[in-house]
Amino acid sequence: MSYDTLIKILDLFFHPERKVLQTTCSFPRNNDDAYGEEGRLKRSTTMEHEDGVNNNHSGDGLEEVKLMKKMVLIETITSRCVSSSHEILQKINRAITDSGDGSKLDATVLCGGATNFSYKVYVDKHPELCVFAKLCFEYALWNPDRTSHYDLKRVENEYQIMKEVSSKTEGCVVSPLACWDVKHEGENMKLFLSEWSNSDEQFCNQFIDGVVDPRIAPKIADTFATLNIIKDFDPDFNELVKPCVESLYEHMKIFARAASQTKDPGDRTAAYCASLGEDVMMKIIDASLANYHQRDCLIHGDSHVFNILVEPKPSIEELEDFGPNGSVVVCDWEMAIAGPIGRDIGLALTFPIGCMIAHSMKGQWEAKQSIEVYINSLLDTYCSRMVEAGKTAKEMANILRNIVGECGWFMFLPFYILYVHDTFPVDAENKSHHHDALGILGLKLMRIAYDAEYIPDSAGADEIRGLFDSLRGEEVDKAQQLFASRGRKMQSRKSSMLRAMNRRLSDSQMLYAAYESMRKLSISGSIKE
Repeated sequence: MSYDTLIKILDLFFHPERKVLQTTCSFPRNNDDAYGEEGRLKRSTTMEHEDGVNNNHSGDGLEEVKLMKKMVLIETITSRCVSSSHEILQKINRAITDSGDGSKLDATVLCGGATNFSYKVYVDKHPELCVFAKLCFEYALWNPDRTSHYDLKRVENEYQIMKEVSSKTEGCVVSPLACWDVKHEGENMKLFLSEWSNSDEQFCNQFIDGVVDPRIAPKIADTFATLNIIKDFDPDFNELVKPCVESLYEHMKIFARAASQTKDPGDRTAAYCASLGEDVMMKIIDASLANYHQRDCLIHGDSHVFNILVEPKPSIEELEDFGPNGSVVVCDWEMAIAGPIGRDIGLALTFPIGCMIAHSMKGQWEAKQSIEVYINSLLDTYCSRMVEAGKTAKEMANILRNIVGECGWFMFLPFYILYVHDTFPVDAENKSHHHDALGILGLKLMRIAYDAEYIPDSAGADEIRGLFDSLRGEEVDKAQQLFASRGRKMQSRKSSMLRAMNRRLSDSQMLYAAYESMRKLSISGSIKE
């Protein structure tokens, strides 16, 4: 899929009333011009809508759709739990048919609105009887072209891989219960059900707080290691999701070409692109794309910390307190593929590193140390598991390269180029500095992984790990120097606003943010309409 095609699809997806954009793109002059407070504010306000799509599309039409989908959901579960062999569904059936207290099934929308709705489904008078449900549609709700299909096969694949991995891990992947075909008024849908997890807070909140539960990283590492060493797998598993990621590389290339040719870079990242030149930039990006197509093992594929759930902290005020069990659940498996080993760990490092830099810009040394413990624990545990699985020294070096490269890719593209996340704990005066730090660090990490003339293929795992630590440390040091130069007192840490607002970010919301960035990126930072 080309960049222009992606823009057209996304534009129809989110703005069907608007004519398809004619897009051009060149390098932004600087970060403040490119993204600006107005652009950030617009992204932030639209993303707060629970459906993850532009509020312009809310109203009677959306509420009607939501109500209809909810009715279909409840009717389907009510009828099918009668014959289910799963204990929780049997209990739900008995509660709504035999309890004698008038109990009925109800559902609360958690997120969604693009190609699915996610729900907490529960018995109204026995709320402890609950499951997670996702009702998936064969087209985007806001796309008027009903010939443009969303492949429901990926829902079956999500069910399949969760079933396999949940049987091999201790509670870190919830057990799927069902994947049912649903038809309503000529529309084909899939209904995915899984057990409900009491670990229902996005892990990202702990990094925003700056106080991370040290019990979590080893469990995440073990979960992904268990997934990555499964030997009998289909190399073509779920490959239908790959074009979505592939298309993002075209956007990266457009940016990189413009950045490498600029004579007046607006920040350190742009200057670094210009110093490398177009040929080197294209070589790095092409090598990254080729690596994405490696089929080393089964991977989650979308393992950022927004797709990892943990126990809620008992108190918003007492940030150092954690839940009693230190439980963790990896969710949202629909992007799972046979892919490059190490990608899952790399993506699980990106937002934490961004938060570590942000906290350092405010003089919050304890937060920096807490996140550093997470990073080292995640890497050490995962690498130990890989060695135990029989990986050779050469294979371990390749794994470290992949971890570093995938971490860099996510920082350079979603964080820097697309400006997907607006949730980092960074003050307004530091936003451009923080944004630039993510960009240049991401690009340098990609260069370690994908430029053999920079770091030869003969480099060992320890050397690559050392470079990763060194480059990360450089950006943290710069952040600390920025804080020191302003002569201010250390700021108090605050609880995550996402937690305080009971707000959960979904991938559809991140997709909308990416769409907005793509649409705006040009000489002044916006795609001209």
